[in-house]
Amino acid sequence: MDTTHHPFSRADAGRAVGPTRRDTSPVKRLLASVVTATLALGGLFVATAAPASAHTPVVTADCESLDVGLWAYAHKGNKVTVVVDGATVAEERFGRSFQRSFELDPSTDHTWSVTVKASDNRRYDWSDDGSTTACTPAAGEEVQVGIYLYPKLDPARPAAWENSGKQELLGTKTLTLREDELRNDQHWFTELPENELLDDVDLCLAWGVQQDLLRGGPDEYTMPQNITYPDGTSMDGRLVDWQHQELTDFGIELPSAEECAIPEQPEEPEQPEEPLVVAPLAPEALAVCGADVESVELPASTSQITYLRTVDGILATPVSGHVFGAELAGYTLQDDGSALLPVEDLVPAAEECALVPGDIQAVCEADVPYLGYEVALPEGVEAEGDTPLTITFLHPRGGEDYVVTDQPLAGSILWPGASADEPRQWPGFVRNEDGSYTETDGNYAWTREGVQVLFEVNPSYSTVVDYPPASSECANPPVEPVAAEDVTLVSDDEDGPQLATTGATVAGAAAFAVLLVAGGAVVFWLRRRVQA
Repeated sequence: MDTTHHPFSRADAGRAVGPTRRDTSPVKRLLASVVTATLALGGLFVATAAPASAHTPVVTADCESLDVGLWAYAHKGNKVTVVVDGATVAEERFGRSFQRSFELDPSTDHTWSVTVKASDNRRYDWSDDGSTTACTPAAGEEVQVGIYLYPKLDPARPAAWENSGKQELLGTKTLTLREDELRNDQHWFTELPENELLDDVDLCLAWGVQQDLLRGGPDEYTMPQNITYPDGTSMDGRLVDWQHQELTDFGIELPSAEECAIPEQPEEPEQPEEPLVVAPLAPEALAVCGADVESVELPASTSQITYLRTVDGILATPVSGHVFGAELAGYTLQDDGSALLPVEDLVPAAEECALVPGDIQAVCEADVPYLGYEVALPEGVEAEGDTPLTITFLHPRGGEDYVVTDQPLAGSILWPGASADEPRQWPGFVRNEDGSYTETDGNYAWTREGVQVLFEVNPSYSTVVDYPPASSECANPPVEPVAAEDVTLVSDDEDGPQLATTGATVAGAAAFAVLLVAGGAVVFWLRRRVQA
């Protein structure tokens, strides 16, 4: 071959080709660009995959309490300030979380504010404020107050039931009172009502006044027009309270002895040296659970003893000239000489009407915790329906209890915070987006501490039930992630704070892996082209 027209010979070409291809090849430059871009994008995704911060402040308030819950803050140095009605009730440092409930006076309105200073960044500072309205008072019941005038049997003695002649009704009034208002002495007459009977009253004689408070309005019960001692009435068991008063208690001035020309008082009749000792009769006790004093049949009153049914029990009073001795048939002697048989001695004791517990324990079905239970009603007690049972997990620190209603007397219920459906949940843990689990103070973690469980129908029974130990297959979630999926986080209640998700972003890591695989494929393809 003639080589005179070529600038290099074949031998020289072998030496010149190497340096020229290393300096000018576009393939090498393309490979370098691809690797550089891949590493830069991978670094960007690694940087964005840092753990997320999830500061979660939640405040709830009603007429009885202000509840503050702060979660997922920096491990120390945060500060919370709580102000109620202008006064600081809490100002303290906290770490990862803060939970506190502040009691409020339910009878009045309140204002409040909560301020949080985050230690890791000012943008996480937070505040909230609001107000509460007083609770609506409990509804009362209709009652009657009757006022009676009577001549004293003994003018020298004060007004009292034992010193009462025939009583005449002067008037009544109807009120609506709550249970706690029945004995506050605010419902009595403070003035004598207008009544023509008062026109004929001789103030020179000795008079007494009795007032009676009873349950039920005039549509339910008509107060008697006359009451005679000692054959008094308990007003069909409606009598709640009573008192005796002098006319002077109503602002009535009595005439002087000179004005009345009161004759010399005769000597008091001789009293027997010793009063006759009598013993009260006890009514028959009741054996039915849920019965009260209204169901007790009173002994018949006699010329020696009168019997009265009250809210506290059966009251036996000896007639004048008689006293109770040592034989009291279960009654307790009172300071005024009467005797009271307490209502609790007439009805079955609480322990006699308690639920009878059977096998109650925490059980596992597959990897899910349940509460298995069995209770029975005491003898003589019947429940309404097939699901009369209410089960309550009692919060050990005064928080909100977990309540399940309408349950049969035997069976099992899902443990609070657990889920038998996907995604699976366990109390005290929250599931993350990558399928792993993180331990938390929420999601009913308090039930893992040996929780007290209350069983109620009408009687009740409670016991401490321990959560399955950590070695049990259903006590804790699996250590490794089980799936990457969207999950709904579980809280202690539907209206309570939602637990925050923490950890690296799974989507960023996945994208980075895809980039690395794609970059390797490009390098491999280009290398094959060069060799070809």
